[in-house]
Amino acid sequence: MPSETITPEVEEEEEGVASGSETEEEGESSNDTTNTNTTTTTATTTTPTTSTTTTERDKGERIEEEGKPPRQTTIQRELADAIVRLAPIDELKFLLQCGANVKDPVTQGLTPLHYAVWQRYPEAAEFLISEGCDINARDEIGYTALHLSAEHGYTEMMKVLLKHNAQVNFNIPPEFDDDFPTDALDEPLRLALKHDHHDATRLLLEHGANPNTRYFFGSEINLVNPLNTQLLHILLSYGANPNAHDRQGFTPIMKCCRLQQGLESVLLLISFGADVNARTEARHDYRSVLHYAVLSGSVPIVNLLLKQGARVNFEPEYNKPTPLDLAILKGDVEIVRLILQNGANLDASSPIIGSPLHMACSEGIPNRMEILKLLLDNGANPNLIIVGEDNKPIKPPLGEYLASNEDPDVEVVKMFLKHGAEVVMQSQNRDPRGLLNCLPNLTKKPEVLITLLEAAHHFDLTIIKHSSLIDNEQRKIYLEVGQSPLPLKHLVRVFLRQDLGDKIPTRLHELDLPTIMKKYLLYEIS
Repeated sequence: MPSETITPEVEEEEEGVASGSETEEEGESSNDTTNTNTTTTTATTTTPTTSTTTTERDKGERIEEEGKPPRQTTIQRELADAIVRLAPIDELKFLLQCGANVKDPVTQGLTPLHYAVWQRYPEAAEFLISEGCDINARDEIGYTALHLSAEHGYTEMMKVLLKHNAQVNFNIPPEFDDDFPTDALDEPLRLALKHDHHDATRLLLEHGANPNTRYFFGSEINLVNPLNTQLLHILLSYGANPNAHDRQGFTPIMKCCRLQQGLESVLLLISFGADVNARTEARHDYRSVLHYAVLSGSVPIVNLLLKQGARVNFEPEYNKPTPLDLAILKGDVEIVRLILQNGANLDASSPIIGSPLHMACSEGIPNRMEILKLLLDNGANPNLIIVGEDNKPIKPPLGEYLASNEDPDVEVVKMFLKHGAEVVMQSQNRDPRGLLNCLPNLTKKPEVLITLLEAAHHFDLTIIKHSSLIDNEQRKIYLEVGQSPLPLKHLVRVFLRQDLGDKIPTRLHELDLPTIMKKYLLYEIS
């Protein structure tokens, strides 16, 4: 069937066109109406054409020639494009015959092999390798085709590359284990780990990837999510050091212990030899693994570490908070109990923070009564004398409690008295056990004041008269009690308690004394 032809309008040509063009144009213009509906058997063309003058064409060719990339770059791009659209191998061969080179980069250092890996085209990769491409060629940032395949978890491409002996390790191991190189490039293994590609990780390690490569922030195992037990197990199975310190001084088990959900990871690391007594550096107070388990609040992890031999006591010169101190500050009764059951030294102290009992007496401790009872029942000395950094004694535990808490609890005071705390009404310059400078305004807490005065002895009347720390109302009470002779039964009580020494409740229980006398000695009755 004949089709209708639409004749395109012809644009007016510029100077330089062959003579006669204007006449032809006029003739065509006069016959426009006649030719509009002419039919023909010729099919309509779909490719538009444009006319260009000789001058314009020459100028365009010059511009095109000046801006045109070199022939080799163009053919390399054609090769890359062919790989991207998964062209048949025969087409790739043809492009090589036309001048494309398997070794030359296409752009930004990326070679045809990089494109084959990116498109997951193993046949093209095999072909390029067979044609002599550099399997370890790097792009501008230093990544090879293996880096690219590992980053994306393309294990089928990795197998092709590794079969042809692609390089898996690129960084030179540091001279010392505690070195942290600043110029280390991410290994293919690092990229596989970073993107959680388990199969790719295992494949690289099977082919000799170094599981202990060190980077600026630590070794491979330091950079893995501590809760990712699968990756941890793969690394450890191929020789990763379970005790490698990262740049901050943390080992993998420390990071796991900081997390309440880290029990499974801790078990795994211990099974591969992780040190449960590893310590951090000075900037982290030389904390141990147990410190971080206590901070996490995970009773199962703390219990596991203790069963595996984690130390609860430290060297005498250690003057930072111990795991027990941290558990007390958190008010974690169960962890405090666990640490005490494993032999924590309750008299271990430092000139800065005092003893565990001092910690329990500081302001704002949750579950204070339970923790104090645990400490005192287990033998904490309520009269422990500790010399501070200024070579002066720090407050006794009861003094710390009274000075640090605006609203002291009479039950806490009674508990101290029951376990042997002495109420010496002197300044610490006269007696290191002295409480006189530790007492707040107790006139608003008469029950506390009465309890303390009932147990008090050795009143320093001179200090009481002249101290600016005591208000007039308290001064009057102290002087009245201090200037009166102490009852004989009270003096006997003080003497007997001093003679009994530590663990007064336990020792009294062993004595054959009337119950009423025992209660009196324990300040349970007046």
